[in-house]
Amino acid sequence: MAPSSSPQSPTGLDAAGAVCGTVCAAHCATTALAPALLAALGIGSTISAGFEWGATALAVAFGLIVLISDRGKQRPTWITATLIFGVVGLTAGRLLEVAEIEAVGPGLSIAAGLSLAAGHIGRLVLARRG
Repeated sequence: MAPSSSPQSPTGLDAAGAVCGTVCAAHCATTALAPALLAALGIGSTISAGFEWGATALAVAFGLIVLISDRGKQRPTWITATLIFGVVGLTAGRLLEVAEIEAVGPGLSIAAGLSLAAGHIGRLVLARRG
């Protein structure tokens, strides 16, 4: 039987989480490394503090939901570790950015977003293997 891909299933959550984590990392990299590009494209003004916190909350929520739903299940340690690092790192990175510690916050946010994506993708691969 093929795994379910509804939003409520672990596979659906992981697919959404993988996309969210990847988009988060790409957004953080773009925002940190290419602010002139954003301004040139006219989209720099759409990135407000509210958007940043909303996107962070969404990515963290997917990670937490999966971690909670996995409690007591046998999963590879690396998947749990990447999800935990992603949740903690993304939250810490955002707080560091708000505190204007720009040398650390964006880099931590990028790494954490990639970590969340890796954890979700790892779970998807395991689900497909059965």
